[in-house]
Formats: sequence, C-alpha cells, structure tokens
Amino acid sequence: MDHTSLKKKLRKELIATRNAYSMEQINAMSTQIFERWCNRFSIRKVSYLHVFQSIIDGNEVQTKPYMDYVRRKHPQVRIVVPVVDKAAGDLKHAYVEDDIQLIPNRWGIPEPKMPVKMVFPLEIDMVLIPMLAFDEEGNRLGYGAGYYDKVLELVRPNCRKIGVCFEMGRQSELLPVEDHDVKLDFVVTESTVQRFNPNFQI
Repeated sequence: MDHTSLKKKLRKELIATRNAYSMEQINAMSTQIFERWCNRFSIRKVSYLHVFQSIIDGNEVQTKPYMDYVRRKHPQVRIVVPVVDKAAGDLKHAYVEDDIQLIPNRWGIPEPKMPVKMVFPLEIDMVLIPMLAFDEEGNRLGYGAGYYDKVLELVRPNCRKIGVCFEMGRQSELLPVEDHDVKLDFVVTESTVQRFNPNFQI
C-alpha cells in the first residue's frame, strides 16, 4: 500500500476512535493537555502565538482555554488564528484582538468575519498545531489538506512547532512521511510533553 493510501486508512481509523469519546472525555483530556502546555512552556517572550481553532463538533483538542489564558495572563502576547484561503490552498494568519468575534466557516472552523490584520508566518514565535497522530520521531499525521505542512515550512527555524494531540494518536511504528512533511519540535498529550528537537529546551 502506498503512503497516500496508508495515511488515508490511518486517518479513518483514528477519527473513528476519537469520535467514540464523549464530549466530557474530550474536555477532560483537553484540559490536561492545556495544563501541561501552561506548566512547561514560557510565552513571556512570544510576540505572536498561532492557535489553531478546534472544529465545532469535531472531537478535537479544545483550544479556547489557550486563548482565554493568554488574554488573561499574558496580554502582551498577540493571538493569531488561521483563516482558510481555499483558492490559494493555504492558510492566512489573522491577528485577533479581544473584541473580534470568531464565526464557524463552512467546515466548522471558527474564523474572524471582519477585516483584521494579517500576520506573515515569519512573525510567528510559537504555533499550536492540530493533528491526529504522531510517531517517536516527531512526524505528524494531519487531516490531509496540507495546510499546516505549508505553514511549518514558512515559519522561522526558532519558531516552536508544538503539536497538541490525544495520547490515542501516539504511534509505535513510524508514520509514512513524504518530502513536504515537517517534523514537530514538541507534542503535548494528556500524559506527557515529548521533545523532538534537541535545539529547544522546554
């Protein structure tokens, strides 16, 4: 089976497993992941933090707590959220201030629906990345659209690339990888924080 077929099969299996969790379980595990991120990573020197937006009813790791925490504890950090540019096949990065409302798009992903400042990928200091699975070398399995692969290619080398994933996504065997795949620096699950890039300290 080729890499594309293997990834498609694995995605289907992982989504089915994740969808079997109750919302209470998703919220509890998401809280544990958030708390591990808070306890292990400093954002005092972060200017722009990219926070992916959880798909409504998608049983993803919930990211609203990150937004609330940053605004409450670190108001100097500017939050950036993704905006899907379907025509260009990539993501734009919108700086959202406290009063900007996020409305679900056609895929259920919250996005700003008013004119906002767009930020270049090179300005981002830390990016929180959605994912279905990861392996012991920091390879990530996403949803197949390739949006975040492009983002990770464009950020600075010293931008921390942090995947947040449920422990059920941990793979004992290496994931099928392709030339465009970019390894993560860290993955945070409800059980642990795993570092893959020796150039970064937690």
